[in-house]
Amino acid sequence: MRNQRISVRNVADLARAGFEIARQPVTKVDFEVHHAMARHGYLRELVSADSESSVFLETLCSATNGAGVVIGTRTRKPLDGTEVVERVDGHQPAERPEQNAGGWVFRQTTSPNPTFIYESAQRFEGLIAIDPGAHEVCEWHGLAIRDLVREISDAAASLVDAPLLSLQCPAQLPTLVKTRNHDLRTRKEVASPCASLAVRFAIALRDASATARFELADRFRELCEKHGYSFWLADTRPGHRQGNWFEVYHADGEFSPLYKGDLRSRQRIGAVLPVTFVGPARIGSTHAIAAFLQRYPQVGVVGCAATTLSDVAFVHLQLAIHGVAADRLNRILGKLLGESTTPARPHKLLRELFKRLGLPPDPDGPGPAAQDPTGDYQTFTGPAFAYRPYQMPDCVAVWVSWEIARQHRGLAAPLDCLYRALAQVAPTVSPDTPGSAGDLATVEYLICRATEQSVVRGKAKLAVPKSVLRQFSSGGVELPASKLCASLEEAWKAHVDQSGVDGVSELTVAWRESWLGHWTYS
Repeated sequence: MRNQRISVRNVADLARAGFEIARQPVTKVDFEVHHAMARHGYLRELVSADSESSVFLETLCSATNGAGVVIGTRTRKPLDGTEVVERVDGHQPAERPEQNAGGWVFRQTTSPNPTFIYESAQRFEGLIAIDPGAHEVCEWHGLAIRDLVREISDAAASLVDAPLLSLQCPAQLPTLVKTRNHDLRTRKEVASPCASLAVRFAIALRDASATARFELADRFRELCEKHGYSFWLADTRPGHRQGNWFEVYHADGEFSPLYKGDLRSRQRIGAVLPVTFVGPARIGSTHAIAAFLQRYPQVGVVGCAATTLSDVAFVHLQLAIHGVAADRLNRILGKLLGESTTPARPHKLLRELFKRLGLPPDPDGPGPAAQDPTGDYQTFTGPAFAYRPYQMPDCVAVWVSWEIARQHRGLAAPLDCLYRALAQVAPTVSPDTPGSAGDLATVEYLICRATEQSVVRGKAKLAVPKSVLRQFSSGGVELPASKLCASLEEAWKAHVDQSGVDGVSELTVAWRESWLGHWTYS
């Protein structure tokens, strides 16, 4: 019976691929990867209307620890420019970066995988908190996140043979619900910090049976009980949108011996190295990368943002290498990427980088896999940035969503109008801090996707300084955060109307993700 289901699934995937190719006879996807220092307004400047070269069809943005990534795709038109010649023998050289605004930019082309099923009627979405009370990232955090990413990707690939749709770290934890003596009449909801040391993930269930869900849930629950993590599952009951969570296991704050500090260093990390892996989306690619990193005990993962855009997998990781400063990393990396013989494939490039840093693989660690699903992936590395503790505890999360018809301005129109609205509703953040909310708000996470209806839908989480809420504390039943979001949504719609851009709709603003529009994306 299982083989019969797999056979039917393969036929369906083949039919979908044929439809996609017939609908859009393009076998290449152009993309850009921007690694830059996380600062206010970087994304707005990058996708501004004056930057014609950076108009993206689909976009992923993430920022943490002082470093940010912006990834954008543009579907190749048959007559646009010259084709980038790719070598199929596995010896494609690593891409040399362009320096731009304090960061590095990589522009390349890859082949999509039209049989990859991103959308699924059934999804398994979870959230695992490692150390939600931490205000800075230590070396042991990087090892814990790295091991957790490997466990999540291994469960998707080996346990249920399903695609891993998304990864995000740090992530916002569920809303805190407080009552007095368990009296529901005194129920009060409080927004959790904008981001915490937690990993959020989503798996597309090809087998939508209850057995598959229980197998996944039991595996993650046992893992959390072992290491002292908290675990939530997305609430799939009717009427509960994305962003509602059901608590499965609540940790008591005691970590396993592996992560208590007696075996692992509690020293704060010193630098972060952004690395982005790009290639045709397929099952097991993220697991192959995480398993390779686990062979190096001194290499941790302190942030991640992974998803699929235009049937292409983008796996972005922030690496922290114990005892290696940013300047040394950049010197070695600059020399490595300047050589014409440096390979672009993930395992080969990273193995050479770690070798030059004097990091041998652990002989007792997991060995290389027989098959490498990332054997044709490209790797974009650097530059390294000095670690900067995130100020999320001092910020409030503001979730926004929108829909826009496909046009040449792309993300520029809704984002620019949003920042103008922020500056209008909060022209001053606080007497002690010069600048408006539009100047100081940071895009902590953003995702845009194109649909078959010729529209692009987006969702973002902004980190806005908490001091803004003082301007909306005028008493009454409504919370200051709700007043802020209502004012921002009204001003955002007004600025969109004044901009004269057609096709922008479904604008929503909320301090809870589940209060966004009728659709959402991970």
